[in-house]
Amino acid sequence: MEKQSPLNKHKRRSKYALPLGGVFLILAVIGLVSVAGFCIRLTNRIMDNTQEKSKFEDYLLPVVMFDPVEFDSPEHADPLFLLQSSLWGTLLSNTDKYTYDESAMLVVPASDLDVYAAKLYGSNVKLQHQTIEDFDVTYPYDPETKTYGVPVVGQTSQYTPQVTKIEKKGDLYTLTVGYIPPGTLWEAAVDGSKYEPEPDKYMIYQLKKVKDGYNILSIKGLDTWEAEQQSGTEQVPEITTQDAAALSRFPAV
Repeated sequence: MEKQSPLNKHKRRSKYALPLGGVFLILAVIGLVSVAGFCIRLTNRIMDNTQEKSKFEDYLLPVVMFDPVEFDSPEHADPLFLLQSSLWGTLLSNTDKYTYDESAMLVVPASDLDVYAAKLYGSNVKLQHQTIEDFDVTYPYDPETKTYGVPVVGQTSQYTPQVTKIEKKGDLYTLTVGYIPPGTLWEAAVDGSKYEPEPDKYMIYQLKKVKDGYNILSIKGLDTWEAEQQSGTEQVPEITTQDAAALSRFPAV
């Protein structure tokens, strides 16, 4: 059998080396482009947190609509506000499961308000059930059946939240929330175009991530929050000892 010279073997290897090298180069370029694309997409997702802001706005709507005064702990908040926000949180989440009484009022169990209060403020908050009057509407409470009557009337528009900034440290969130006044949300301009309304004011909400969602720890005015940050005297929300310990791990910035 005829032996191939070393030169012929080298030529044969050289003939396949160039295509193979080209293939590896193409694969390397594809990999580089894929990694670059992934980084760009990841950066866009990090920078564009519109979806997360929208989620918090839905969560805070039954709270912001009552324009609560600031507090360092829900346990120190106005009991009537806690009751009102829990009622409207319940109504906004689902009304299909409720029935109507002979007065055409929606019958809502007080226990459902307790559940929603825990969803908003944590299990330490205990509602003081009573007849509620807000926005010129009365929601009678029946202590015997432990239910509320909700009249079928149009609800007067109140503040709606606009989350403008989200800061996260571990399981603690600090939200800057704008208060959009009634009747200005995406109103039509004179020429028919849309504009984004300016908030009347801003409040700082501190939230804690929990198993099934979030709990509101405190609500503070922007001036109060900035003054506390500058002086380093930020007060720790008093929910539980565990929450206080969690907050103490993060220094004020």
